[in-house]
Amino acid sequence: MALDADTRRAMLERVERFIREDVAPEAAAIDRADAFPRALFAKAADLGLFALGVPEAYGGLGRDIETPILLSERIARASAAFSLSFNNTTDAAVPILDAAQESIKRRYLPAIAKGAAIPCIAISEPQGGSDVASIRTVAVRKGDRYVIDGRKMWCTNAPVGDVFTVFAKTDQAGGHKGLSAFVVPAGTPGLVVGPAEPLIGLRGSPVAEVVFDGVEVPADHMLGAEGDGFRLAMLTLDESRLHCAATALGVATAALDLALGYARERVQFGQPIIRHQAIQSLLARRASELAAARALWREALARLLADHDRPASAYAGMAKLVCSELCMAITVDAVQVFGASGLSRNGTVERLMRDAKAFEIYDGTSQIQAAMIGKHLERHGLPFV
Repeated sequence: MALDADTRRAMLERVERFIREDVAPEAAAIDRADAFPRALFAKAADLGLFALGVPEAYGGLGRDIETPILLSERIARASAAFSLSFNNTTDAAVPILDAAQESIKRRYLPAIAKGAAIPCIAISEPQGGSDVASIRTVAVRKGDRYVIDGRKMWCTNAPVGDVFTVFAKTDQAGGHKGLSAFVVPAGTPGLVVGPAEPLIGLRGSPVAEVVFDGVEVPADHMLGAEGDGFRLAMLTLDESRLHCAATALGVATAALDLALGYARERVQFGQPIIRHQAIQSLLARRASELAAARALWREALARLLADHDRPASAYAGMAKLVCSELCMAITVDAVQVFGASGLSRNGTVERLMRDAKAFEIYDGTSQIQAAMIGKHLERHGLPFV
C-alpha cells in the first residue's frame, strides 16, 4: 500500500534534510573517489528509503512507487550517482516482489528494506540488452535445480551486490518468450563479479561485468514460471525508466539553477550576462523546456500508477527520452554559460554534464526509446488521444 499524502510529505521533508546535510556535501568527493558510499547508503537505510518499495508484510513501509521516484529526482539535484544507487535498489526489488515464491520473498525482501542486502539486475550482455531476444545466457534444468551459464555487462551496483536477478534463456528457440528470471545470491559458486568499470560519469555508482559459470540455483529461485522473464523485464524497465527520467530532471534542474545564478552575478560589458539577449533567450527556452519535460514525467507517472498498460509504457519511454536528452542539452548549455569556469573540475557543472550522458544510454538508449514509441504509434496511434 502506498504512503498517504501526509506520510509522504513527512518522508520528503526528512529526506530534504538528509540531502542538504549528508548527500550534497559528499557529492564531489563521491565523484572523485569513484567508490560506493557505504556510510551514506547506511544513513539512507536508517531513514527507511529502501523500505519504500517493500510491502509491510516483508518489513517495508508499503509498496509505494511514487515516493521513490520523487526522491530520485530530488537526490539527483545533489548527486546523480547516489540517486542511481538509491533507485537501482528499489527497481531491482520489483521482479522479486512480483513473482518470487513466498519463501524467497521472506528471505530477501526484509534485508533489502533494511539496506542490509543490495539487489542487482543482470539483463544486459555484450550481444543483447534492450534486445532481450538476443540474450545468450542460458539456464538449463537438471532435476530440482537450474544451471546458469553466461555473461552479463553493465550491472549497476554489482561490485557491492548481495542478490542478483538474472535473466536467462530457458528455451533458446523461443525468442523473448523463452526468457526466464532467477534469484541468485552473491557468493554462489561460479558467480564472478568483475571490477568496477571506470566510467566518465555517475562515478561512485559502480557497474561491472558478472560471469555465470555453471551457477546452480534451486528451482524455487525461478521468478514465476519459465517464459515469464520478458514480462518481468518490461515491468521493471518501465519503473526504471521513470526513475531515469526523474534523475535526469534532477540533474537538469541543478545545472540550470547554477547557470541562472552565475548569469545573474557575472558582469560583462557593464551588466549581468543574463541581460544579454543571447544568454537570456537560452535560459528562458531551457526553463520552458524543463517545465514541459517535468509535466510529461508527471503524466507518465500518473498513468503508470493508474494502470500499467501499453499506453503507460509508451509514456514511460517518452518521459525517459525527453528528460534524458533535455538533461544532456541543459548541462552542456550550463557549461557554456559558465565559460572557462565551467570546464574546471573544481566546479559542479562539469560533473553534471559527465553524469548526464549516461541517461541517454542506460535502461534503453534514446534510439531504443524512439523505436518502441514508434512501434506503439504504428499499432495504436497517439497514446494521449
